[in-house]
Amino acid sequence: MRSIYSFPMLVLLFILLDQVSKYLIRQSDGFYICNKGIAFGINIPEIIFWSIWIIIFGFIIYYLFKNKSEIYFLSFIVAGAISNLIDRLYLGCVIDFIDFKIWPVFNLADSFIVIGAIMIIVKSLKSRNKIDRPTSK
Repeated sequence: MRSIYSFPMLVLLFILLDQVSKYLIRQSDGFYICNKGIAFGINIPEIIFWSIWIIIFGFIIYYLFKNKSEIYFLSFIVAGAISNLIDRLYLGCVIDFIDFKIWPVFNLADSFIVIGAIMIIVKSLKSRNKIDRPTSK
């Protein structure tokens, strides 16, 4: 039962971290870009963009109810997606400001999404390995 309350609290915490970081970088006149596209600045028609969002959120909701053990991992993904969506709705673009020069510019929300996805993949692979291992007699 505790994870039911932890999920929204973690999501709100991660959204707050991302939004505060973006606010601070904009207020300090630090480096940032206003990404109007999707990942890597790729531009797609708006109807396709919103259709993808609806599909992704539908999948997340389904996955959340089906795999309650991965609720913490999903909190990273949901928070990152919502935080970037907040940018897009209120600013018309996503604020990206982390630039390692060898990778496209990104933000904390992007990192949260990647971290959550990696954790789910690792857990899935570990679970699959436990199932595939023959038991000794």
